[in-house]
Amino acid sequence: MPLGLAYIGAALEQAGHSVKVTDAALHDLDIEETVNQALSNDPEFLGIGCTTPLYHQAIAIINRVKQLSPSTVVIFGGPHVSALPEATLETSKADFICIGEAEESVVAIVEHVLAKKDPAGITGIAYRWGEYTGHTKEYRLRLHQSSVTTAKAIDLNKCPVPARRLFEYKEYMDYSRDIREPQSGAMFSRGCPGKCAFCGAADTLVRWRHIENIVDELEAVQNMGIPNLFIMDDTYTSNKKRVLELSKAIVERGIKLNLSVQLRLDQIDREVCDAIFESGVRYVGPGIESGNETIIKAIGKGPRESKEHMRKKIRLLQEYDWKVRCSYVFGMVDETEEQIMETIEFAKELGADENAFSILVPYPDSPLWAVAKQMGKVHDHMDFSKFLYYHEIGCNLSAVPTERLLELHEFAYEYVGNAAYKLDDNSVSSGNRPHVPYLASEAFRKHREKVRTAKAVSHDQVDLDLRLKETSVN
Repeated sequence: MPLGLAYIGAALEQAGHSVKVTDAALHDLDIEETVNQALSNDPEFLGIGCTTPLYHQAIAIINRVKQLSPSTVVIFGGPHVSALPEATLETSKADFICIGEAEESVVAIVEHVLAKKDPAGITGIAYRWGEYTGHTKEYRLRLHQSSVTTAKAIDLNKCPVPARRLFEYKEYMDYSRDIREPQSGAMFSRGCPGKCAFCGAADTLVRWRHIENIVDELEAVQNMGIPNLFIMDDTYTSNKKRVLELSKAIVERGIKLNLSVQLRLDQIDREVCDAIFESGVRYVGPGIESGNETIIKAIGKGPRESKEHMRKKIRLLQEYDWKVRCSYVFGMVDETEEQIMETIEFAKELGADENAFSILVPYPDSPLWAVAKQMGKVHDHMDFSKFLYYHEIGCNLSAVPTERLLELHEFAYEYVGNAAYKLDDNSVSSGNRPHVPYLASEAFRKHREKVRTAKAVSHDQVDLDLRLKETSVN
């Protein structure tokens, strides 16, 4: 379920406005079907959100809406347009862009438009509506933003809980993970203390909701008959004291939900694992990202996130009766095929219940976007339709040719196994082209021979040998 729209819908309803939702993804609607359904009740306002690879589709929807209903005011939001508000105004027919969190700004937009007032005083928007054009003071959501030139971020405890009943909430299931009962999402905090170069949440201010506020929402979700909840916090375990208190409160309230969380391995110990397991966590997703120490540091994983540390923490997680899903990324700046193969071998060694391999994409809200710009690989008005982390590569920053990177991505799923997603044979990373039989290739035979030889010593010694080899070459 699109949680962001559920938050926006709740805020608008709380302000006394009538809200209807069209979820094109749930029903696999094409652009014309989406527009017709969205305009079926002749709305005064239409809000739309999208991620970067779907930007072109969102633009097509907005263009069609404006063609059929020019008076409908279009409000555009989401991570992509928040990162590129000016470019969005230039390339779309949207009237307003909500930058960052929009629970307050979207309500203010509606009220100003209805009153025909200048929107210049609304926080966190860019706009081109009628005679008015501008870009207002933004909310402070990142550490590098000045508190003088930005506005204080919204109080999460004042936001109404997501309006799940606006959606066909029992139709949302995670078939790729074989979850065949209703699942919803929730956010207990916003922001992440991590500095991962590829992530849009890097260096964002972390804000938490009150424990009672959270548990009230969990109880409401349980009463709706939704048994599975994916907690979308960037790092569920970022504050040990808090996660222990929250876990205790969930148990004391009698909440019986199957919870899925994302966590960092440098933030967990046995006490944390015991507590979150008792509270109902049955699915944990640590980000490993790479099996090469140089790339781990380049990503910005943190001083304690070494391979040896990750081995120990994964073994701790594997002592519990939950699913462990490890995620990895290929394609950091100048990353080589040998470094990628180290990651694939590391994933094989860790043996998670589920493995997710992604091809790195320098999204506009991530630190790598500026790097890619300096390299001349991206610009604000480019075609973002290929900015996927699978199937196609819209911007390859690695030292590996694009076709080869796709082959390695496909190979990782086949060789490591336990794919996090159920993929059809023709829908793996290679984008509907025939499967590349890398397992039978001469390149893989040579790689495996090298690995078998290295098995006589520890993995740490293998890493040392590789570093020494690189030093001698240089």
